[in-house]
Amino acid sequence: MKTIVAQHRGFCYGVKRAVEMAQGCIHCAVPTYTLGPIIHNPQMVGRLAAKGIGMANTLEEIARGTVIIRSHGVGPDIYQAAQARGLQIVDATCPHVQKAQQAAKKLAGQGYHVVIIGEKRHPEVKSIFEWSGNKAQIIETVDEARELPFQERLGAVAQTTFAGDAFQAIVEVLATKTNDFKIERTICTATDLRQQAALALAAKVDIMLVIGGRNSANTTHLADLCLQAGCKTYHIETAEELQQEWFADVEAVGITAGASTPDWLIEEVYDKMQEMNQFMGDGVKEINVGDILQGKVVSIRPDEVFVDIGYKAEGVVPIGELAYPVPEDTADVVAEGDLIEVYVNEIDGKNGLILSKIKADRIVAWDKLETALAQNAVVEGKVTEAVKGGLRVAVYGVRGFIPASHIELRYTEDLAQFVGQNFLLTPIEVDRVKQRAVLSRKLVLEAEQRQKEQEIFARLAVDDVLSGTVTRIADYGAFIDIGGIDGLAHISDLAWERVKTPHDVVSVGDEVKVVVTKVDPQARRISLSLKQATRDPWLDRVDQFTTGSIVKGKVTKITNFGAFVELAKGIEGLVRLAELAEKRVSKAEEIVSVGQQVNVKIMEIDKAAKRIALSMIKASQDAERAEYQEFLTKNTEVGLTLGDQFGHLFKRED
Repeated sequence: MKTIVAQHRGFCYGVKRAVEMAQGCIHCAVPTYTLGPIIHNPQMVGRLAAKGIGMANTLEEIARGTVIIRSHGVGPDIYQAAQARGLQIVDATCPHVQKAQQAAKKLAGQGYHVVIIGEKRHPEVKSIFEWSGNKAQIIETVDEARELPFQERLGAVAQTTFAGDAFQAIVEVLATKTNDFKIERTICTATDLRQQAALALAAKVDIMLVIGGRNSANTTHLADLCLQAGCKTYHIETAEELQQEWFADVEAVGITAGASTPDWLIEEVYDKMQEMNQFMGDGVKEINVGDILQGKVVSIRPDEVFVDIGYKAEGVVPIGELAYPVPEDTADVVAEGDLIEVYVNEIDGKNGLILSKIKADRIVAWDKLETALAQNAVVEGKVTEAVKGGLRVAVYGVRGFIPASHIELRYTEDLAQFVGQNFLLTPIEVDRVKQRAVLSRKLVLEAEQRQKEQEIFARLAVDDVLSGTVTRIADYGAFIDIGGIDGLAHISDLAWERVKTPHDVVSVGDEVKVVVTKVDPQARRISLSLKQATRDPWLDRVDQFTTGSIVKGKVTKITNFGAFVELAKGIEGLVRLAELAEKRVSKAEEIVSVGQQVNVKIMEIDKAAKRIALSMIKASQDAERAEYQEFLTKNTEVGLTLGDQFGHLFKRED
């Protein structure tokens, strides 16, 4: 018969905190009492009483000394009354309960009709009610929610241990009872986790044992959930309640516990189950100390792992026997369902079946390393320490070494940055006798790089548009990672405008769009362009101009074949020598100078070549023709011929 313990069970954070605070008062010089049971567990209350922590039902029973406010909390009047009686107060109210209390107070202060979703007789609900100013309405069922009259403003808080599905069902009804609904979801997540773990376990076992006080609402609800899931369930408070006949012909038993159940009670029940297993003798396979067996991880706690190796009880791997170096949490090493090899440390002793993954790992580690070396295979290791010349690494539970030259593709001086990281490694030297294992990460990275390059070159094509990350900047351009391989965007391909330095356009780490302009697998080179991934802004700017129009511009540059004129920012055109003036011109300086404002006529716009042809002559002639047309319309002077006025328009100086 297998005994499986639920992953989430027993004390929640708030209960554990309250008990620890009460235990901290054991040696106080003054009488100390809890106001009501510190938690809903009579065994825990009895232990505290045996150590001098009494219990009072009302403040009037406490003449002097210290009063401990239990995890369920109390209303504000109790604090005031305790202070008035001169009592010292130790507030062990669960922080989640305090959150619910303050939420109720805030909602009431904002004018909401406050609803507390919870059990009417539960002390936590009573404390939340009092913090609402005794104005809240307590709703326990969906039917009660349906009976609630329509409210202009409605605010809801919940008992921290209330069932999540029941809470949601009630909230859905309350949402129809108002136009302004504010929900403070104050259910503790530990409650949901405990219930989900219990239900998951109930689906895999024949019997569930739910441990906890019968006066504990959350324990009772936990037992009800297991029953509703179709699993035979027993709600017990102590190991003494276990009966041998419950387990006749039973193959698997699950154990869980309510939030008020201390670990020592859970351990007593588990130990009792092991004793019963031994007495029943169910014919499981024999094992011996020193055996190395494969087992399945069936449950995980922060400090231990339960493993099924086919024995009459599950084995326990303490966190110190799980991995090298010792992890902070067992979940960092294994997951439920993992198959692992374990070494049998202890059988049926005081602590039950104790296993070690470290010892098993070390025994088989050298075989695995030698095989990996022979086959040039990859192993996984965790960096534990940066030392002179390289890194210490844990592989299969043994210590290995990575030389500094084998850590990265390029040499790196800061070795401390790698501590704690997991690496894929290739063994390059393995000596079982000297207990020496030298490994390389660089060889793995090089193999991965070659594989990536082959895949990328196989699918790349000119004109592909890709996303990339700038990894390095040189004077002549920027290197861009396009998915495991770098391509180069030359400085001339970074922007449509002239670029003085790549730093003016990009920075290391920038995410950019690029176009592939050339692929050379033999040379392992990829040419990229940032500017081609965007529309040339020149095309947008030039659209404001039309052929035949006359515009004003500024002379920006003079050459031996003409003058460049800026029409707008980034838009320049050329006035050739023959178009500067009607007379023969040998140098543009004879007519214009840099910075001079001139009128020009747009003769041609060549978008493909990004060229604009301009003429100052045509601009001048068009202006005079316009004046001529105006003269014909308005001038009536007699005796003045057209030739006298405009004959020069039809002459050209040689």
